[in-house]
Amino acid sequence: MSGSLEIHGFIDDWSSIENYLFDAPQQSCEGDDWKWEDDEEEKVSSTSAISPMSSGPGGKCGKTTWIQDCVISVSPMADVLVVCRKQKAIFLTSEWDVQSSRTKYCKLFEGNLSQEGETITSALCIPLISNKKSSPGGPDWTCVLIGFSDGSVRLYTESGSILIGQMFHDEPVTGFKCRSYKAASSHNEHDQLEEVFILYQTVLVTIDGFGLFQTLRGCRSRIARVQANAADGMMDPPPLSYKKWQYDSKDVSDCESIGLQTPRTFDHLLTASIIGGITAKPNKIPYTSTVFATVGAKPYVSFHYCNQEGQAPFMIGKLAFSVANKLTSSLISAASGWLGFGGGGSGKQSGQQVKQEKPKIERATPMAGRFGLPDKGRKGESIVISPCHKLSVIADSLGRVVLMDNDRGIAVRMWKGYRDAQTAWLSASDDMNAKTRVSGRKALFLVIYAPRKGQVEVFSMQQGPKVASFPVSKSGSLISLPYGMMGLNNIPLKGVHQQTLPCLFLDPEGQLLQLHIPFHLSLNDTNNSKLKDMHLLKSLQRMLRDRQSSVDEINGLIYDIKTQTMINQAFKILIQYCSQYEIVSSVVEGYLEKFCENERHDLTVPFKIQSLLQLYSCLVEMMEAPPSYSSSGETSSADNTVLMCLHATDKEIKLVKDMANKELFNKSSPTKGVSFADEKSILNVNDFLSLFRIEYDPAKIKLTVMSNENKTQLNLKNDNLVNFEKLVFCGCFNSSSDLKQWKTLLKNADLVPIELILETLKFWCSNALASSSFIGMMSRLYLVIRAICDLEGVASTANVSSTWWNTVRKEIAQGHKIFYNYTFSIVCRAVTIDLNQEIDKNDEHLKTKNEKVSEKAESAVEVECFDEEGWENVSLDLIRWNILLKQIEDLSFLTTILAQTPKLSNPILPKLRTTIGDLSVVSLLDKGTGCIAELVGIWLTAIGVDPSVVVDKSEIVIPELQVAQEYTVKEMKQKQKLEPELFEDKMEVDEETQLEDAANVGSEVSYIVELLRCLKENFAVSLNSSIILSNYCWEYCLAWNKEVDNVNYLQAAIQCVAVIPSNFIKQGLMSMMWSTFISKQLSNIVARKIKREKLLEKTSVINNPESKVEFLNACVRFLDEFMENNVLCQGVPVPKSSFKKSHWSGDASASAATLTDLASSQPLANYEMILLHYQLSLAALFVYNFNIRKTSMKPMNLFDTKASMMFFMAISSPAPYSNEVDLGLKVLREEFLCLVVTNVIGKVPEDLDNSEDPEIEPRISPSLNGVKDCENWIHKCFELGRIWGLDLDSLRINQVCEYYSSGFDLLGLESIGAVTGKDILGSKILVIAGMRLHYYIESNRDSTTEIVSSMSTNLSNWLNKLDYSKLRCLRFPKSSISELAQHVIQLIPETSYDYRLADDLLVCTSFLVH
Repeated sequence: MSGSLEIHGFIDDWSSIENYLFDAPQQSCEGDDWKWEDDEEEKVSSTSAISPMSSGPGGKCGKTTWIQDCVISVSPMADVLVVCRKQKAIFLTSEWDVQSSRTKYCKLFEGNLSQEGETITSALCIPLISNKKSSPGGPDWTCVLIGFSDGSVRLYTESGSILIGQMFHDEPVTGFKCRSYKAASSHNEHDQLEEVFILYQTVLVTIDGFGLFQTLRGCRSRIARVQANAADGMMDPPPLSYKKWQYDSKDVSDCESIGLQTPRTFDHLLTASIIGGITAKPNKIPYTSTVFATVGAKPYVSFHYCNQEGQAPFMIGKLAFSVANKLTSSLISAASGWLGFGGGGSGKQSGQQVKQEKPKIERATPMAGRFGLPDKGRKGESIVISPCHKLSVIADSLGRVVLMDNDRGIAVRMWKGYRDAQTAWLSASDDMNAKTRVSGRKALFLVIYAPRKGQVEVFSMQQGPKVASFPVSKSGSLISLPYGMMGLNNIPLKGVHQQTLPCLFLDPEGQLLQLHIPFHLSLNDTNNSKLKDMHLLKSLQRMLRDRQSSVDEINGLIYDIKTQTMINQAFKILIQYCSQYEIVSSVVEGYLEKFCENERHDLTVPFKIQSLLQLYSCLVEMMEAPPSYSSSGETSSADNTVLMCLHATDKEIKLVKDMANKELFNKSSPTKGVSFADEKSILNVNDFLSLFRIEYDPAKIKLTVMSNENKTQLNLKNDNLVNFEKLVFCGCFNSSSDLKQWKTLLKNADLVPIELILETLKFWCSNALASSSFIGMMSRLYLVIRAICDLEGVASTANVSSTWWNTVRKEIAQGHKIFYNYTFSIVCRAVTIDLNQEIDKNDEHLKTKNEKVSEKAESAVEVECFDEEGWENVSLDLIRWNILLKQIEDLSFLTTILAQTPKLSNPILPKLRTTIGDLSVVSLLDKGTGCIAELVGIWLTAIGVDPSVVVDKSEIVIPELQVAQEYTVKEMKQKQKLEPELFEDKMEVDEETQLEDAANVGSEVSYIVELLRCLKENFAVSLNSSIILSNYCWEYCLAWNKEVDNVNYLQAAIQCVAVIPSNFIKQGLMSMMWSTFISKQLSNIVARKIKREKLLEKTSVINNPESKVEFLNACVRFLDEFMENNVLCQGVPVPKSSFKKSHWSGDASASAATLTDLASSQPLANYEMILLHYQLSLAALFVYNFNIRKTSMKPMNLFDTKASMMFFMAISSPAPYSNEVDLGLKVLREEFLCLVVTNVIGKVPEDLDNSEDPEIEPRISPSLNGVKDCENWIHKCFELGRIWGLDLDSLRINQVCEYYSSGFDLLGLESIGAVTGKDILGSKILVIAGMRLHYYIESNRDSTTEIVSSMSTNLSNWLNKLDYSKLRCLRFPKSSISELAQHVIQLIPETSYDYRLADDLLVCTSFLVH
């Protein structure tokens, strides 16, 4: 493998970026007719490998030079790219492009970042590590540093929001350098701390990474708050702390930080003696200094040292120099004020204000260069330090690239002819030894981009040759990224220091190219066997790809390879690229013949390939062999004989045939004989060998051989497994094929038998009915499974279950194809039985038995079958096979019924849109024993059948008998033995009643009842009426919880729970319904103040007013049913749950509790708590139904503080509450109920009775339905008043008055008898009669003169005071006034003051009759 230059990503809409930055596409003369081309540019190195999308040296004309005029920076994580020019900048972010399967950079921000007079001179992208636990070690966000021509530096987010800005110096920023954290590799080195370097022409600014990144995170949080309008009272960030160093040279082009260095003690003393002479007094401990390497002119290269502990000899001098400067500046400013040229005039003042606005520039600390490389005619243009900080590469003005040793300060190598060169570094690890060593070897490469040549060249360090060369565009840009992720706070974290991309190349087409240089290119030995073998491998790969090779040429290349690893790789390439079986087979056999006696060569891989090739050849022959056709169709007796030979019972035989007919009905008609795949579906040798995991690493091969685990495993993720199954097993199911040879080849190939039998199951599930006689296919399946078991050596004992069969049973139980899994299980059970029987016999009898069984199974004749009457040795595997078969039978029955969804013409309950997916034995076992009842409940919700139909009358317990029941189960059985006739008569009566009920129900319902009866019989443990109805109810509760405005679902659930036969299950389920669903919605409606905890639950709230009324009505009904059931459960012992283990029980401890188990485990509800919530829900129903908006009559205001505290607590908690309330609350409740009665009667619709007799006046009468609703509401109102302990007589009086006010005199007359306070009622009716008379007189003044004249003065004054507008109905016959007066005179006692008014009123109404 050689180096390559591959496309890492591309920039989207590249042309628009150029148009934006240059305001118009820049024209270039590159590629015109006057261009000179060198011969070197036309040469392409043999090691070059570049994508065809990248442009060559010539490139395109017109858009090729503008990249070099821009400032470009890329994040080392390759997630952000910045392109700037003058005042404009564009930020791009990476995303994955699905169409091109590459990284695409899209615009995230574009705009003008410069202020007036500024231009962008440099940029840098710094990725900051994430502090989140969800993405440890990954980048959180990227900070973009922009330097300007006035010396200011601003920091931005990737979206263009400014974080902070500061001016460090008044010169243009020439560049940025960054250094990420790296722990020291030895005790002689120092940790490489995080720092950011800002380069100016005369000074260098260093910023500590820890403080910088803490400030950046704070600024970013501040921006987020500002954008969220939450930035009140926030302060601006403080300025950044930094160090400023001044070069001793005035012309510095570039600078690099070599890092901290502590000289040896001898070198330190030697240097001090040379500098200071014999009088020098050096420190005993050498200073630790930061070393900077600068390039420029005079000197060409210079090394500067900055002491970290301080510079003691220069401390006094610095202090004196600083004091002198400050004193001089103060004297000059004072003198300017005295002499008059420092102030005065508005223009001068404005100038001073401008000068004051300019930030103060601190002085730099000088750092002296100790040594360097002086060269007057040479100027260094750029310097890039290596990742190990031992080397630096310098590009100068004379077209030279110089390699510098940083430790010794000397140039060790020079390259000529690289004018305007751009450099970068690459490192590669020895991947072949990475797993055997703690830290593998690393190689260092230098990358040089020569724009004049249009070449990217790679050199091995330090004195290595050129290892790769790539032709590229002459107008690209090489981007070096020598740093990694930042913000580690100087904490070593594994894998986050290394940069993702050490260097990138940006070409004029907007493509980012990445260099890949392998480690072995650094091995510059011409006789290195590894390099030679890799070259031969590359030649072999090229030869096989071109398909122009012979066996001798391939053999010649493979024979020349010496390294064992490369030999194995050669065989890997051979089977990967060569699709001709003859060539692959000849090469492998030739290699084995030549080197079979050579002990130096490991022949494991070629031997394994040879065995697989032999297996492939045999399988192709078996598959292409013509199928055998029987002369006549298989008879039923022969099929039964074969099934009995497979130890199938009569019930299993019948079930197999029924299931096969059902499967054949769902498919097209089968063809005669076995059908095989087409020739196109036969795998070629490449695809066949790619299905196996062949180990090519020699070290791993030795380990597997020593541990006897050198098995050839299948690649289960391969897409050709289906064709592999056809190739392996299609020929086996042909009766004319020889399974002995097939078995031998499988054994030689060392395939894993358990994988083979699992692939057999997959093949059987898709091809079992490919023949007209699937029974014959089952006999061949027996032989195939038996052969695979012989490969594994399967043997089971009586007390221990085989792991082999456990794996097979687990795979069968996970399958969804019931018929195929059932037949496969029968065959596997037969194999298990035969293997167990053969264990007890000697070897000779074992061999003869196998031959006889094979012959009889193939010819399908009568054989000696399983004797069910005799004794047999039953093993644990056989028991588990029988259990699995029973589970599959039940699953088949269940899926058959659930697949049917009868349609009712008039469904009682609402239908739900439910889907039941594919079921398997494992899915039912994992969900627990309640899964079957849950599925039946879901099935019933899709039908909407009446829940009373589900109830089995034999399960209904009469309440009287339930309270008096004192018999245990054993006593009932004894009583049944003593009185068998009585129980028989009972059963007969129950059967007769069931038949009568089924006859009365329609055909649709009777069909559903029959299906339910079959389910209960088949799943007697998991299903009964209470269990089914509980799940039926719970499914509607879940549906209502998703759509709370659809109260029909809740009403359906209440209708289901009301008919549950078991009182304790019913009680527990209603407690669960209350606590889980109903109480939350009632609390939201009544309280109207949702707590914060409930807001976090995100429960949906009923918003529709009509739905609220329906919900409250259903809630009242639910609580009423809850109280009745609670009374039946009081004082009765809770029945003990009798756990019956079945083949569906599984692991009872691991399975989840069923719904009925949870309901039975609920504590008994407190009747007082239910009653309290019943009062609340009924009061809320009155408020919302009749729209009572009085503030004092809100539902919660009708209860005292003690009751309010008890609301919505656990329904089983004790309720220390009584109805003894204060008088004010009693009055409020009575007023509330009277208002309810008024609203109830006011909503009764009116019907006008028009009699045929014209002399009879028409009367107002209520509608029949209205009267029924009215009586229902008034009954609820009186019931609530009775619970509250109110005087119901006042409510009845109000009821009678409202009837008369509404014109319903007959209803009022009927209700008078229930009133005990006749005198009070009479006085109130007297007022209504007076209102009627007053209204009649006012509306008929001409005809009522006689009535007015006959009135007494007292009666006249009393009538004038009455307001007849308070009457609800003014359409009443005049005769009703006299009738009402007669009723009043009977109700009011003679001693009452109102009796005299009633008598006068009766006298006046007598004139109305005449």
